[in-house]
Amino acid sequence: DPPWPTGQQGKYGAEHHYNLMTLERIKAMPVGDLAADNAHLYLWCYPATRNTAEYIMSGWGFDFKDEFVWGKDQMGLGQYFRHAHETLLLGVKGKLPVKFRGQRSFTMLPRQGHSHKPEEVHVMIQRLSPGPYLELFARRPMPGFDVWGNQVDATISIPGYPVPSDIKTKVSGNTVVATDGESD
Repeated sequence: DPPWPTGQQGKYGAEHHYNLMTLERIKAMPVGDLAADNAHLYLWCYPATRNTAEYIMSGWGFDFKDEFVWGKDQMGLGQYFRHAHETLLLGVKGKLPVKFRGQRSFTMLPRQGHSHKPEEVHVMIQRLSPGPYLELFARRPMPGFDVWGNQVDATISIPGYPVPSDIKTKVSGNTVVATDGESD
């Protein structure tokens, strides 16, 4: 779930919870380079970012294949309709079928904290796709997943996209020096 900038400003926008990224910066991420030649990509979006998400997915080297809808028990924001869902797009790089062909495309699960995605979706991804697994923009560690994001101790580094856990401290005499890990 990238920190989409579209429609996230204002009194209830995501900008009050975390820093947003420009669409250009999101698209420039080397996601395709992080994935195997045959891989699945699951990309969360909401109605205002749907077309953009497919465009970015394509720029990362993945072809849009399908969608999964998470229906929420609470009404959210929206310009025309008040949204009570989020969409998880499935993209494929190379050729990689799903492991389980009986997955429904919709579920109703309770909404939790801002941008908190249901843990059940991680289980679904593991049922559908072979590992290894990497969650970008992670908010918490998940068993079986490498993670990267501003709100979690990242288990990988992405050059040009440092997160707080990339900051390393070195003790030099009585002085603590913080570095971004890129210069090590």
